[in-house]
Amino acid sequence: MAGQRPPYASGALCRTWPTSSRAVDTQQFWALIDNARSQVDEPDDAEAAAGRAATLLATLPADQIVPAQQVCYDLMADSYRNPLWAAAYMINGGRCDDGFRGWLITQGRDAFEQVVADPDSLADPFTVRYPEFDPDWDFDFDDSAELTRRLTKLAKLYQD
Repeated sequence: MAGQRPPYASGALCRTWPTSSRAVDTQQFWALIDNARSQVDEPDDAEAAAGRAATLLATLPADQIVPAQQVCYDLMADSYRNPLWAAAYMINGGRCDDGFRGWLITQGRDAFEQVVADPDSLADPFTVRYPEFDPDWDFDFDDSAELTRRLTKLAKLYQD
């Protein structure tokens, strides 16, 4: 396995997708995010920006869509760092998940790179907007009985 990236380095269970000479690279991916942000009423609205990015992506040829997803997986992997998880945990009052890193990607390349390099820069002035948490899922995730009740199939796979 020498020279190969571990599976978590390119996204959880991602396989290596074939790319073409027209494949979306990281620079093109960020241009897509910037374009999406410029086309929504509130560029800091992660859901609106992500929705617009998906719409723009859907207009591309199929051989560019999968490589764009791989770029997104790679960015998620690049931001999978303990200092960033700690910052997300602090900001979200003890909760952190992949949604935070997805939100960070929708903020654009400059914000993403700055925050990955220095998570404490999240304290600098800019607006963080999150969707409301689902109150039905506001319980202690360490409660294995409740998790098992709600996520039966996953519990069979991952709980002892």
